[in-house]
Amino acid sequence: MISVEAVSLAPGDIRVMKGHCDFYQSPKSFPYIPGGDLSGTVVESDKESRFSTGDKVIAMFELPRPMNALAEYCSVKENLVELAPASVGAAEASCLTSSAVSALYASQRYIMPGSRVLILGGGGGVGLFLIQFAKSAGASYIATTSTEKELVTLLGAHRAVDYTSENWFEIKEFKEKPFDVIIDLGVGKKKAWEEAMRGTVLKKGWHGGKYCTFSGDEPEMKIHTLSHAITFMLKLQWRQLWTRLWPFVPKYIWHTGLVLKPGTLAELSRMVDSGKLKIILDPATSTQLSLEGVKHGFHVMEKRHAHGKVVIKI
Repeated sequence: MISVEAVSLAPGDIRVMKGHCDFYQSPKSFPYIPGGDLSGTVVESDKESRFSTGDKVIAMFELPRPMNALAEYCSVKENLVELAPASVGAAEASCLTSSAVSALYASQRYIMPGSRVLILGGGGGVGLFLIQFAKSAGASYIATTSTEKELVTLLGAHRAVDYTSENWFEIKEFKEKPFDVIIDLGVGKKKAWEEAMRGTVLKKGWHGGKYCTFSGDEPEMKIHTLSHAITFMLKLQWRQLWTRLWPFVPKYIWHTGLVLKPGTLAELSRMVDSGKLKIILDPATSTQLSLEGVKHGFHVMEKRHAHGKVVIKI
């Protein structure tokens, strides 16, 4: 049992709230408590637990439903809990779960030393982590779409493309030196894949080019029935299959990276304490738990206007 001190919001919280994936993410009953990723203090634990009363911890939600965190207390399974980094406060610590985990796994799977990487949507919660992980993985060049040019450059990006005034797929520099991997963090829609597939900014499959998406063809998945789920899965799996068989286009990858591996949260905490990983909070972060504060935080997340992690302090 954790006394909650802060909760960081993520896209999954919006899907649950709006019922976009109610086939498998809908609350089991209503009303429900939103929010899935938290930090706080242990107030009670089993005798066999490796945690004790008073420990400062972080906790990730139990798949597939991010919920139950935005409250004074939350009961969490121990395999989803880790000691919080000692060098940051509760608000920053709460960010080190789903978004950081997904970004870390993506960098480990798809980015190699010397890779040229383009991140679509680098100014959000996942993107700011991914820029840093890409740099740590040895990427030789990191570009990202973001209006927060100074921030993403500070974290390691070599080039920031303001998507409100410039199309990344038309930039001459990118065409002359195509990317090894493009990672779409749910902002590019189907058009981004089509531009990457038929354009020259991303290497073809025979040269190792990869297009990795976090959400498929639309920023917000909508799965309401079994048939919706089957159609969604088959479409993406078929695209992954034929792009592997046809080397004249980049390989298409649907990134599913939230199954927590043992030791991942501890690794992230160590990276923060050692100064290897910075946590950026969005200016929309609330100072306290309130109805208006939560509504504003969810609004920022829904409109994809976050620049960093949106956190609600309890």
